[in-house]
Amino acid sequence: MTLRRDQVTQFVESRWFSNTMLAVILVNAVILGWATYGGSVLPYLVAAERFVVGLFVIEMFLKLYAWRGGFWKDAWNWFDFVVVVISLVPAAGPFAVLRILRVLRILRVITAVPQMRQIIGALFKAVPGMGTVIGLLLIVVYASAILAQQLFGEDVPEFFGDLGTTLYTMFLLMTTENWPDVSDAVLEHHPYGWLFFVLYIVLTAFIILNLVIGVIVTSMEQEFSEGRWEEDQKIEAVQHRAVMDQLAELSEQVRRLESRLGQEKSGSIQSVEDAAAEVSVVGSEAYENSETGEGGSGGTRTRRGE
Repeated sequence: MTLRRDQVTQFVESRWFSNTMLAVILVNAVILGWATYGGSVLPYLVAAERFVVGLFVIEMFLKLYAWRGGFWKDAWNWFDFVVVVISLVPAAGPFAVLRILRVLRILRVITAVPQMRQIIGALFKAVPGMGTVIGLLLIVVYASAILAQQLFGEDVPEFFGDLGTTLYTMFLLMTTENWPDVSDAVLEHHPYGWLFFVLYIVLTAFIILNLVIGVIVTSMEQEFSEGRWEEDQKIEAVQHRAVMDQLAELSEQVRRLESRLGQEKSGSIQSVEDAAAEVSVVGSEAYENSETGEGGSGGTRTRRGE
């Protein structure tokens, strides 16, 4: 029995299929972690891993059959395809080193959970803004390293002996990790050296790094708001269509009422004209009768006079 493409598409896009593949990915993560312990259970874990890889291959074929060219329009599908291909690399031979990348199968959890995809998408969209802030941070760190090497290099060479060592020390200070050790070594020779450390830590750790966080948060808000905005636009379009349909119906009703009122008005005018015509006819007949009556009585009197 051959499945139709629409049936396969419905099956692949079903919630049951997505949840099942998510469970398979999580099982694969457990297998990869368990395999690091080795032992007698290792052959069974290898067999289970092969079964999981087979399920991934079947999933990929189903999606390719269902979506065809549309499969390659999504970057996450490309990622899944590359991960599955790497999983099929043989464990021996010149490409055996790629087997290390099988751990990427765990990252398929991101593709299986839409909320995670939104977060990663927001991070990628924040890259331009983060690049600007990180560039500013690197400039500050580099300039501070040169200044610190010139100020403290001779007295504290273990932290500021050369540019490379000083840059590493600047990174430690920025993370506020063990920075009292550095400052204590400097303060032994430079009592006012604490001013440099306070200004540097405040500028880098409290201001510039928070700018990076702000850029990421803003990008995430835009990413999640974009989906809600599209939903709102769809709802507004439906509501607008319903309102326009009601207005069209009301306009048609108004047109019918105007037409009916026009007919009634013309009918009433015709009735008034007919009534006026009847009154005029009656009036003229009455007038004629009255004149005839007066002439008749005069004629009678004439005859009596005679």
